[in-house]
Amino acid sequence: MVSHLPEKFDLPPPGQSETVDEIPSPTDFYDGTGNLNVIKINCTVYSNPKVCLTHSNCGWCGASNSCILGNNLGPQQACVRSSYIYSAPYPNWTPEMSVVTGNIGGVSLNMINKK
Repeated sequence: MVSHLPEKFDLPPPGQSETVDEIPSPTDFYDGTGNLNVIKINCTVYSNPKVCLTHSNCGWCGASNSCILGNNLGPQQACVRSSYIYSAPYPNWTPEMSVVTGNIGGVSLNMINKK
């Protein structure tokens, strides 16, 4: 810690300005074609749903029973959206349970079946 900040900072000279083409979107993400610093994430290596859900860039696809790339906005790979889980639904959640969506008397109902 310092007692006070200096009045003048010795900063390096500014570099050459570059323009950036950006289209903001919650569904389209950078694909790495511009060779920017990209972190490759392979969620498919996690076969356990509880382990999959501990990684912030992965989610569990119930339709394919696999860990896929995704975030809190939804899956970023092919998955039935209603079967995608980004975080464990409740503290004692177990992957041996399945959620079945049904229509009873014109009302949509989610039923939990223990396997």
